[in-house]
Amino acid sequence: MSDVPAVGAAGPAAGGPVPRRGGRLRTVAALVWPTLRATRISPLLAAGVVGVAIVSPPAVTGSVLPPDEHITLLRLVMACVGLGVTFVLDDPAKPTAETLPVPAWLGALLRAVPAAVVGGACWAAALLVTRSGPETASLPYADLTREAATVAAVAFLTSAVGWRRSPRGIGSPLAAPMLLLGMTVVALLPASVAFLVDVGDGWDAAHDRWMYLLAGALLATAGVLTVRRYPRRG
Repeated sequence: MSDVPAVGAAGPAAGGPVPRRGGRLRTVAALVWPTLRATRISPLLAAGVVGVAIVSPPAVTGSVLPPDEHITLLRLVMACVGLGVTFVLDDPAKPTAETLPVPAWLGALLRAVPAAVVGGACWAAALLVTRSGPETASLPYADLTREAATVAAVAFLTSAVGWRRSPRGIGSPLAAPMLLLGMTVVALLPASVAFLVDVGDGWDAAHDRWMYLLAGALLATAGVLTVRRYPRRG
């Protein structure tokens, strides 16, 4: 039996007793470190390192690229970090901890914190490498960071869906292909509703769509993690 707590369903949702507030707070405090320790950060870190390596050749060789090519490289970094995020909720202890006196969203939130720190650090490193060239000073880094946050949020959503659907608590085999499929669909959208646009007249409209997608991903994730699952009746 693993001593690592799963990001499981709440006790009340599973029909168990409702702990008092003080007891619940003590339980949450006791779960913080084991949950953080169990979070799969190594795939995200490895993906972030690959992403930084993608944007490094122009800086290392002194090559001057058009701004749109730098944007393409940064979007590849987003894809790498997003794939790393799909592993964050993998929890092999899920079958051994059917009920916990804390809601599922709280465990997911605890896992999201180190993922946000590591993913943000990898993205910041990619931006620093990109900004080392004089031709990249005017790139729209704020909008690109919005894109990166959206990709990470969608990746976390797919991870939550995969975790919910996996009896073993290993959602990444479903989440990673879901993310790749979604990114492929986005890349094939027509120009009138495109997300992956070059700097120009359609940039602002595209980033309004990025904002809507970010909000939708966050709301959907909240729904996936807070919905109660009731046992099937025979």
